[in-house]
Amino acid sequence: MDRKFYGKLVVKGKIKALTGLHIGAQRDISEIGGIDNPVIRDPSTGLPYIPGSSIKGRLRASFEILVNSTLDELKNKYPSLANYNAGSCMSEGKENCGKFFNKRVTRGWIHVCRDYNTALNCPVCRLFGASGDETNFPSRIIVRDAFLTEEWKERWRRGEDLTEAKIEVAIDRVTSQANPRTNERVIAGTEFDFEIIYNVEDLKHWQDDIKNLFTAMKLLEDSYLGGSGSRGYGKVRFIFDSLELRTKEYYKGEAEPIKVPVKEKSMESIVKDFDELFSEVKKTLKIPEAQ
Repeated sequence: MDRKFYGKLVVKGKIKALTGLHIGAQRDISEIGGIDNPVIRDPSTGLPYIPGSSIKGRLRASFEILVNSTLDELKNKYPSLANYNAGSCMSEGKENCGKFFNKRVTRGWIHVCRDYNTALNCPVCRLFGASGDETNFPSRIIVRDAFLTEEWKERWRRGEDLTEAKIEVAIDRVTSQANPRTNERVIAGTEFDFEIIYNVEDLKHWQDDIKNLFTAMKLLEDSYLGGSGSRGYGKVRFIFDSLELRTKEYYKGEAEPIKVPVKEKSMESIVKDFDELFSEVKKTLKIPEAQ
């Protein structure tokens, strides 16, 4: 493993819940008439938040499905994907058999590259990391926990409710017996501050990796975050506030960060105008404009 460091791309913004959002927490006490499924809360404040693991997991899962759906198109660009085929050995319980979703877990199959070199050439594992059979490939992104914005904290201080109790009734299709349950949801409109940091470790990869990250974020916007997404929960939107490159010189106190003007731009426009928006970043990393 020959890891290098050229800088960090730091993306900050807001996650806005467009519908009620439920990321669950374990209940300590059962109460008659109480909430059956509470949301997770910051133990130091009691306020709801979004764990970074939830965000990263949904980003990865969405992007894995896209890559699996376009293997033939991507094989020339990412050589390691040529190893995956439509074999049937997974149905026989064998792991690492050549299918893209090649590792068995409790509830199904996931994709994990087997070794460092394969992960290095995989758009999924290079960005999100992999724990393979022979070695580990560290994730190139850090996804922070997303806490309530100051505006929404202030609303809470003024006594406004940040969550709602939503009663749902499951009906047995055979007996028609009703089973009511109460889910707690963060109300629609609530905003959380997010931060994602990408480590620039290879000058050949960072542009693809950042574009793939934006693709995963867009996929998540058209999917859901948290639980019960098929029942209308968890539709979110990412709102960009800032994106900057922090170089080695920045961390030594010798330079200012390079700002990328992405404030409130859509992901479509950022990807479309990528070369223009990231021109200073490319110059700083000594990458010719033509690349």
